[in-house]
Amino acid sequence: MVPQDAHASPAVPADEVRQKVREVVAKSLELPLDKVTLDSSLFELGAESLDLLDMAFLLEKEYRIQFPRADILERAAQHFREEDLVAGGVVTDLGLQLLRKGMPELDPAKITPGLRAIDVVKMITVGSFARITVRLLEAKAEAPRHCPTCGAALVESTVMPELECPGCGEIVPLPSGDDILLRDLTELFAQTQAES
Repeated sequence: MVPQDAHASPAVPADEVRQKVREVVAKSLELPLDKVTLDSSLFELGAESLDLLDMAFLLEKEYRIQFPRADILERAAQHFREEDLVAGGVVTDLGLQLLRKGMPELDPAKITPGLRAIDVVKMITVGSFARITVRLLEAKAEAPRHCPTCGAALVESTVMPELECPGCGEIVPLPSGDDILLRDLTELFAQTQAES
């Protein structure tokens, strides 16, 4: 079904997204909703790696977005020199700065020298999932809405994270979560370097 205003895809209100993420986490982990707060560590709630994938899948399906497939340090290491971020399995000062800025929902008291890279994933909170979901929805709302081939207004696919042209049939994929968050990370890296 085509939305009433095919020219725009407004971002979903952040409070609504946060509530939906809490519901998804509670459902995935079979917990009462009142036990799931934005500050809750997913691993302390009992989540395992497969649970995180399940939660991401449910949110992708709900909002037709594509979650990033790598964590912040993995994404950063793919773009920057890994040894600048992690040395001997320990997050470097630069890596710590990127974590503080890139994951502001985390308790800064836990992002301290000596933090092992392997422990970063255990720090992911319900709020981390909510922040990522909100960011992906913002990027989706900012996507160009005119067909690059014929200029007609694009409409959102009802099943995939893509836009479709009802005029010529052109399919325009939305940027992936990895693309969006790498772009954000590049900006954070530049800010961090400028402040050093």
